[in-house]
Amino acid sequence: MTSPDGNEDWFRDLAFAAADLLVTIDAQGVVLRADGDASMLHHPSAERLIGKNALELISEGDSRRLRDDLWALGPGRRLAWDDILEIEGQRRILVQRDPRQTETFNLLVSRTPRTNRIRANRADDILVERFRDAVMNGRLKAALQPVVETRTGAVSHHEVLARFDGEESPVNLITAAERSGQICHLDYIMIDAGAHRLAQNPDPSFRLAVNISGESLQRYEVVEELCAVIAGHAFGRTRMIVEITESAEIEDIEMAARGVNKLRSSGVSVSLDDFGAGAASFNYLRALDVDGLKFDGSFLTSSPENSRNSALMRSIARMCLELGIASVGERVETEQDRKALQYAGVRFAQGYLFGTPEIYEGFFSRRRPGLRGVA
Repeated sequence: MTSPDGNEDWFRDLAFAAADLLVTIDAQGVVLRADGDASMLHHPSAERLIGKNALELISEGDSRRLRDDLWALGPGRRLAWDDILEIEGQRRILVQRDPRQTETFNLLVSRTPRTNRIRANRADDILVERFRDAVMNGRLKAALQPVVETRTGAVSHHEVLARFDGEESPVNLITAAERSGQICHLDYIMIDAGAHRLAQNPDPSFRLAVNISGESLQRYEVVEELCAVIAGHAFGRTRMIVEITESAEIEDIEMAARGVNKLRSSGVSVSLDDFGAGAASFNYLRALDVDGLKFDGSFLTSSPENSRNSALMRSIARMCLELGIASVGERVETEQDRKALQYAGVRFAQGYLFGTPEIYEGFFSRRRPGLRGVA
């Protein structure tokens, strides 16, 4: 697998023709180089795979197999197997000992379709592939929408919203990515780009709220990487708010609490998004030491239950005030909605009344196009 004349570009291009991720490791499994889709090893970034132990990122049974078989390979020899435990579906792992640099090994990791997939999963498969294509091939966009003071209308910050070229709504792609375990890749990119934008714009009034999935919050290694990304940019940490979305159910609440504490220790604020949309919202608020919450837009519906929603919102907003937690109301479309929030004691508001999401064309300007740009 060594390229002629040491041509690294030729080597990478050849590798990507056959696999989603290329990793070079030493005899202990430490990653020396990585290119491609790091989610194949349950990681948000190929760049940040460097220095990690690849054997520890592969499922336990396969990791033992690699440790046993690595040195049994002669120079240039290879072995391959299909990992049926991979949550996104089946993946094929090929490892080869370098024929010239014999103390290094190259891993090619690629997705392969399962032969026994049931038809009901086919739609998700297609959505996941569209998600990966959008994220890795430059079809990812960011829109900014203002969040304002309910009473004065003064802008507090802007929320960063993911958008995909050619897709009417991001919801289906994001939901499929959460179910497949690949959403951490998007979370990493959004946090990185948001931190970079804040570092580039020193205006203290320029503040951003960036969403990450509750799925990522339960994977501590992902949270650690997100914190490392934040630490790599020079900006006032209070200018970033990390919003935890409820689209993916948080099952490991203890791990999620550790994740929230880790994020807050980096200096950023953490908020619960879509509060009230899921049955577990109150459990999350009790267990997670967050700095704020955003009421789901259903609290402002004009249904017969509106009076009950208003009473709930008033009670929760008062509790937030006592706990020092910021509260935001979303989907504010009319002056009546704004007054309802103000009456309930909700401090901030977001919605078409104050501004629609506007595409920020330069948000991902640091990213190079194509697969290796994401890596």
